[in-house]
Amino acid sequence: MPASRASTEVLGFVMSRYSQIANVVSSPNIRNIGNYSICDVSHNANMVDEDDKNGGPNHLRAWMRFRKVKGARLAEALGGNVTPGMVSDLVNSNRALSAKWLRRIAPHLKTTPGLLLDHDPFDLDEDMIDLWTKANDVQRHQIIDLAKVVIKGRTGTGGSV
Repeated sequence: MPASRASTEVLGFVMSRYSQIANVVSSPNIRNIGNYSICDVSHNANMVDEDDKNGGPNHLRAWMRFRKVKGARLAEALGGNVTPGMVSDLVNSNRALSAKWLRRIAPHLKTTPGLLLDHDPFDLDEDMIDLWTKANDVQRHQIIDLAKVVIKGRTGTGGSV
């Protein structure tokens, strides 16, 4: 039987030697029933942590609070068929906050997709956020260059930041 190379036969029961799907964590006793090796490796299907649900943690709720934007107002600003319930699902991670959603939402919260994912606005300086979001690409490079000069001058080091 060609499948026997990749599986183990126990009393007519054939189970894949390397299963990609398992609903329970199996103990060595389960994997070795009757001294027959049923499965060489265990696999935990419940590996997703609650914090990583639908793409992982984000700061959408904090940015909405920071900009004083309610879900209904954001849904209306996003237009189309976006409902307040859909915004609520994004905030509560019941719906994945994909790159497409990030690009649509960020301008309405006067921020960038990266800041929505990585930074709580209450942990950042509000003036810096406003300066950065209002600056165009050329101005952003100037801000970075100026910050490097200021930091290098303050630390007294000649190295780059």
